[in-house]
Amino acid sequence: MEIDMNAYDPVLEEIYAVRRKISERYGHNVYRLADAVAERQRMAEAKGRRYVRLPIARIAPTKA
Repeated sequence: MEIDMNAYDPVLEEIYAVRRKISERYGHNVYRLADAVAERQRMAEAKGRRYVRLPIARIAPTKA
C-alpha cells in the first residue's frame, strides 16, 4: 500500500491555520509568545489555579 504524502488533510490544515494565527498575534516572535504564556500562567496562579512543576530529568553520563 502506497501512502500519498500530498493528500489534503483538513485536520492538518486546521492545525496549520491555528499555528499561523498564533504566530501572527505575537509578531512571529517566540520570545513574545513565551512571555505571554508566562504572564497568563502568573494571572491564573494569582486566581488560585495550581500548576505542576516537574523536575528536569538529568541523565548521568555513561562511563567508558
